[in-house]
Amino acid sequence: MLGDLLHKLATLTRPTGLPVVWTDRHVWHVAPAGMNLFGPAGPQLNHWITHNIAVVVKSNPARTVYRVELPDDTIYVKHCRITGPRAWGRELIRPPKARLEFDNAVTLRMRGVPAVEPLAWGSTGSRWPGESFLITRGIAAIPFLDYLQGEFAALSPDEQVVTGRQITLALADFFARLHDAGVAHPDPHPGNLLMEMLPCRIPRFTLIDLHDVRVGTPLSWVKSRDNLTLFNRYFQMRTARTERARFWHQYRRSRASLPLPLVGEIHSQAKEVEDGTNVSNLRLWSKREGRWLGSNRTLRKVKRGHVRGLAVRDIPEFTLRALLEDPDAVFARPDTRILKDSKTSTVAAFSLPTPTGPMPVILKRVNVRSWAEPLKNLFRRSAIIRSWVNGHTLRDRGIPTPRPLAAFHRYRNGLPAEGYILTDLVPDAVQLDVAGKTGVSRAVWFRLARILRAMHDRGVSHRDLKAPNILLSGEREPVLIDLVGVRTGVNLTVERRAKELTRLCVSFLSNPTVTHTDRLRFLLAYLAAGTALQVGWKSWWELVSRATAEKVARNHRVGRALS
Repeated sequence: MLGDLLHKLATLTRPTGLPVVWTDRHVWHVAPAGMNLFGPAGPQLNHWITHNIAVVVKSNPARTVYRVELPDDTIYVKHCRITGPRAWGRELIRPPKARLEFDNAVTLRMRGVPAVEPLAWGSTGSRWPGESFLITRGIAAIPFLDYLQGEFAALSPDEQVVTGRQITLALADFFARLHDAGVAHPDPHPGNLLMEMLPCRIPRFTLIDLHDVRVGTPLSWVKSRDNLTLFNRYFQMRTARTERARFWHQYRRSRASLPLPLVGEIHSQAKEVEDGTNVSNLRLWSKREGRWLGSNRTLRKVKRGHVRGLAVRDIPEFTLRALLEDPDAVFARPDTRILKDSKTSTVAAFSLPTPTGPMPVILKRVNVRSWAEPLKNLFRRSAIIRSWVNGHTLRDRGIPTPRPLAAFHRYRNGLPAEGYILTDLVPDAVQLDVAGKTGVSRAVWFRLARILRAMHDRGVSHRDLKAPNILLSGEREPVLIDLVGVRTGVNLTVERRAKELTRLCVSFLSNPTVTHTDRLRFLLAYLAAGTALQVGWKSWWELVSRATAEKVARNHRVGRALS
């Protein structure tokens, strides 16, 4: 905070040394390269927008990014906005965000760090916090995250292995160079890197979103570890340990300003990064859970008559409006397939019309079972809202579950009564207990074991982990459903983990296709999918076996069937 204030005072008393150009509404500080491109009149942002020369490539409440194709070059314009009192207060004690990013880009390029080339920054000329603008030169690169989710995902498995190895080594060299230059990016996720694949198939990375970058002396081990921890948050859930180990060893070999550690220290430092990533991810996921209950860039609040709730923004307005006007009409449609109809709930599969074609979805209605339930829903999260939040939270943690699309309640006398949740339909899905009657392949059990271990390691307890609550998609990928009882942000003990595995084990006690060998393989796969837990596999086997016997006896006493 003090550093930001000092920086603000310095910018007020120190001229930029750049030519200043006034246009209709903006004051521009233009770099020499920008003057050569724009000419004496400076950037003509209003003209570009009015005549549709500026094309929006990204937009949210905090910023809009335009791509502008000029006769001599391609440029990008970032329009930064003040989004609330906190942002206004921050900019009151520090320079405009566009100037910070301009200055940092200049500094990074002077230090040999690949960064976007800044051409100009501008403001409205007011002394008070407000809009600011940054103009950079375009490069033949795309966001690294877009590459991973698009072109890389479309490669064959063999091509992914070769290309992934090149990317890993190039990323390690890039971050080693970054840290040796004394640069720490506070949010180094793949979306803040641009990637260009050179003809030699070696990727080249460029840093963007530089307003909060800190520049100083070469990073110490502690600062390097903390920055690598932030970068590792994305890849820890999506890459194998061998690939992360390859990154780590290449990074340590490439760091010129850090002394080479001893062999034992190399492994202990790698463990520090992995353990720190676990803690950082848990903290991030816990912090993000509240965002699923309000309007933001991915969600919006919806209301139609006496029906109110939440929906993702990519569901068309006309489609959602028709559903909200009468949610129960779906269950009477001739093309609707009723999957469940009981006193507690009704579940149906149908197609939702969208501009790109019908979207197969599931609608679940939770009925009101007592007069007190709407009153309880007013003071606690209803079953529908719990399922909605838990669905997004599990997906945020990389746990496969159908994407929640909308959740809403029909209100009576101001109280939330019947609840509805709309989710994606898992294609060609079959419940695990049904699939188990004809036998489940070893590969499916292995994938399920890894998913459940990841779920537990990421602080999630399902609390009703029976076979009917696990679907197998048409590609035989396990998917978790029925999330109303899920608890997140918990530290699962060995006993709690064993209890959840017991619930799944009980589902197959009467199934002759699931043998003791299958159960043992499943347990060993679960234990091997993460770091070592407190006890060996024999103790785990005894825990699960004892809990299974107790569960069977308890159900027998109360006359409840096993499922």
